[in-house]
Amino acid sequence: MTTIKQLGFTIMSVIFLVSTASQGAIDPLGQAANYKIDKDAKRTSSMLKSGTIKLSVPKEGQDLSKGPAYEVHIDYKFDIALMGPYQGNKITQIEKEYFTEEFLVTLREKGHYEGQYFKADHLGYADAKNLDGKFYAHCDKILLYDIKEPSDLSMFSELLATVLAEQGADRENIQNLKVLAHISIGVPVLGAVKVDISGVYNGMDVKAGGDYMAR
Repeated sequence: MTTIKQLGFTIMSVIFLVSTASQGAIDPLGQAANYKIDKDAKRTSSMLKSGTIKLSVPKEGQDLSKGPAYEVHIDYKFDIALMGPYQGNKITQIEKEYFTEEFLVTLREKGHYEGQYFKADHLGYADAKNLDGKFYAHCDKILLYDIKEPSDLSMFSELLATVLAEQGADRENIQNLKVLAHISIGVPVLGAVKVDISGVYNGMDVKAGGDYMAR
């Protein structure tokens, strides 16, 4: 069973890349963003009763010994049916090269990207209204799919495995992993105002969706 400490809701390099590209290259040092799980059945499986995630990029303690990268801290709290509350934290590193403009510019122009570990489609633009009532106009809609190990994107499957932990799932059991992100200029850390993760486990659809909380 995947442990909660392995959660790895790292919201990986590509979403960082996409979000920062929408704002031009930026420095995320000192930024923080809070997300809340949307319990609507259209976005989140009933097994995940509630949850919050905080992402931050502290100014202090950044370790560049393994190359130029930002250290991203993830703090999470979940309430999972039949298992109760879980909380913990994780640290991941995102290479600075991902904070560039080229990816989203190309994706907007061509509509499709294929890399070694994942594919991405630009699905156009959409307005978004979040759980806190804040409205975001004309967001980029990005779909990430065909995600392979060891891409950081595969860490999203750990979140779904955690939701399914009572059934003995681990991230390798999660198939057809997809991530849909709504990207808006000015949102800290990720730039993502909505993130929706979905996959299939033993023929059962499982999903989790969260919104950025501006206040």
